[in-house]
Amino acid sequence: MTSHLRHLALGTVLPAFEGTTAPQWLLDLLREGLGGVILFGRNIVSPPQVAALVRQILDARPDAVVGIDEEGGDVTRIHHDSGSPYPGNRVLSENDDLDATRAVGRGIGAELRDLGVNFNLAPIGDYVTSPTSPITTRSYGRTPQANAEHAAAWIEGLQSAGVAACLKHYPGLGGSLLDSHLSLGRVTAERADFESEHLRTFVRAAGANVASMMTAHVVIDCLDPGVPTTLSETVIGDLLRDEIGYDGVVISDALEMRGVLDHASSLPAAAVGALRAGVDALCLGAEQYEEATRAVVEAIVAAAESGALPVERLEEANRRIQAMARAYPGTPDAPGATDTTAERSIALEAAWGATVREGDVSIAGGAVHVLTFDDRTSIAAGPVPWGIGPELRAAGVPFHDLVLSPPIHGLPDLSGVAPSDVVVAVVRDLPLHPRSAEVFERLRAPRLVVVDMGYPGTEYPHATGVIRTFGASRASSAAAVRALTETV
Repeated sequence: MTSHLRHLALGTVLPAFEGTTAPQWLLDLLREGLGGVILFGRNIVSPPQVAALVRQILDARPDAVVGIDEEGGDVTRIHHDSGSPYPGNRVLSENDDLDATRAVGRGIGAELRDLGVNFNLAPIGDYVTSPTSPITTRSYGRTPQANAEHAAAWIEGLQSAGVAACLKHYPGLGGSLLDSHLSLGRVTAERADFESEHLRTFVRAAGANVASMMTAHVVIDCLDPGVPTTLSETVIGDLLRDEIGYDGVVISDALEMRGVLDHASSLPAAAVGALRAGVDALCLGAEQYEEATRAVVEAIVAAAESGALPVERLEEANRRIQAMARAYPGTPDAPGATDTTAERSIALEAAWGATVREGDVSIAGGAVHVLTFDDRTSIAAGPVPWGIGPELRAAGVPFHDLVLSPPIHGLPDLSGVAPSDVVVAVVRDLPLHPRSAEVFERLRAPRLVVVDMGYPGTEYPHATGVIRTFGASRASSAAAVRALTETV
């Protein structure tokens, strides 16, 4: 009995690991029945290397789930060294072309499938309305309807390419202003408002047969006050399964996050509680390796043996996970086999279609000084390069490159800037970074152009012109440079 329970427990767990090849402990557990893995940027060097890594994993367990966070926009693992060629969600919503959104999902899906990655922890379904939300431009936003329709289109594109989508963070994290990595947030909206603004995207995606949904580490007062969604039988079992009728895989957000650990006593306890609530797959987190994996499995087995966790719940979770893996197998021997030139071209045009210009944004007539406020806005995104430097160089524009790295305390010496010169200030999400906002307020130049690559709404009254891209992917950077140079 214990051997059977161990196999079932292993089948629900998706850990991380270090290195660019699969460690022996991981391969051993996969052969025993480990459900799969989650890849991070540290596991990725090149497409051939990723394909070889995934082949190792699938040789150990052919129906393993190989997951990754590849949202496009600010959150990318495959392109973590340079930035994503695909725009993020708010860009696609501002462009407002569902076919383009579908094409971006399809392009990302094809590239992942050719690497053998069969499970993408994307897209974001959270509806965000505040510039101080840590989710910022990862949300489609704009309107609740646009949020729902663009999420569904992106899912359709991704899954048509043969990769399982995961809409996150059920039932909607957008009303919280706290980062679940750091603390447990709360959404206080009334039930009717919550359903019309936040829940509707997840209901729409359930109807579009999204393969998976990820739970939010947040308390929704109108649904289950006091209990984070990841641990709530009311929100997962009663609402998602019974009322909405969703029967796909439910995966937890990373169980290492304070948003769930502040409520549970430990990582293993959070894992058992999530399974009991109706979660099928357990994402342990970015830094949870062999020790954490074994501790979680032991805790699940002990809970099942004691009757605290029904064996039928584990069997149900395994059935769903295995069915998803079989439906989306991936092809790890074919990196780059699918031509995504058309999808990348559509992505560039979508980024341009979303870009807004206010005032005089031309850089013609003088030297160009690019001042980048290099704030990191998202733990989820990590240290992915952003800004407009590479695209300016590709366009043949000479410029003086000035980067303000965190912590940002003051401006560089700009006394040498001539009246005909242009200072291009590249910023994103200044409301999330009060110190940077204070420094920016002291910035003065005869010709000041702001390139805002973050959430909309911030005004720049002392700027000559403003370009708003609604995201910081390479596609959005190219759009910004196109706006800066169109009259050069």
